[in-house]
Amino acid sequence: MSLGACTKQGFLAAPKADSEVAEKIGGFSSDTHFLLEPTGDAEALLGRQVRVTTAGAWTIADERAPGCEVRVKESSSSYKKKYRVGLGDLTAFAGGYMDMLKLEARYGRSVEAEYEIQNVKTLTADTDGPCGEVIVKSVRVGSGFRKLVRSAEGAAKGRVGKGGIGVQGGREAATEALDSMEWGDPQAYAFSYDRAAQQKQFDFWVKMPEKFVDGERVHFEFSASETAYLIVIALEETAAGGVVYPSDSVPLPTIKGKASLVLPTPDEKAIAASLRDPNTPARETLVVYAFTHREDFDRFKPAAMDAGEGLAYADKLEKALAQVPISRWSRVTKSYEIVPKDGE
Repeated sequence: MSLGACTKQGFLAAPKADSEVAEKIGGFSSDTHFLLEPTGDAEALLGRQVRVTTAGAWTIADERAPGCEVRVKESSSSYKKKYRVGLGDLTAFAGGYMDMLKLEARYGRSVEAEYEIQNVKTLTADTDGPCGEVIVKSVRVGSGFRKLVRSAEGAAKGRVGKGGIGVQGGREAATEALDSMEWGDPQAYAFSYDRAAQQKQFDFWVKMPEKFVDGERVHFEFSASETAYLIVIALEETAAGGVVYPSDSVPLPTIKGKASLVLPTPDEKAIAASLRDPNTPARETLVVYAFTHREDFDRFKPAAMDAGEGLAYADKLEKALAQVPISRWSRVTKSYEIVPKDGE
């Protein structure tokens, strides 16, 4: 396992349109985010809660909060544009979070999305009622093409667990196409968000190496802006895996105030990086949820039956968190490699 340095991803600056259409972009002067999958019901996207995390992989609620009312303003914005977006800057619906997590577990952050868009309009929301702390404010609507690729840089890092793609004999690695889709009818493909002015920001970080050697002892360091309670999930490249914490030894993983927490603790059994095949490198992903309220942790902590079902549990948890204010929790994902002992 490797705990990579903390980076703040997920904030993608609004793409610059050509000068002749710059004045037509509408309300997209703020940060703009692209959807992993476009949606044909663009108006229904407005006003939904956005689950923002400091390490990317945002999600959008599958429906508006009860009592949220939206009035839609439409403006014409006709232009063509190409974009290239990293996995950490893509956003999924809560029901599609499992697909996002599978991509990260298998490829880390080397996945990128290439978009070719014919934009036709912008929709902006005026909202009333309890819509949420962070909501979809505007959406871009258009037809286009989206292709998911594994970047040459990521592919060259080493054929992790597969052995098929990379730099060999000095040749530059090729970009690997993973998936593509095209839509002819205009659909929502990107959005901007609006954050309640009074919202308190909960900051949470994970620090760890990016590479471990088979058999090496593993330590994770967690820190937060206030006291927080953790659920830690480890996923293999195939997305198999399970819950690491809470455990029998540490039933309530807690970051005290603004201090840090290092796991495993000195009192528990050491954790070592382990390869299924000692000769084949592997990639794993750590998914960490942090809660500022003990009652939220107690409500969502995994039951015994969830302990070995890391991906299914994360998917279930992501959907359930639609009912919890974003100021009370955060999520971080970290990818790391485990290499054979002779691969140091």
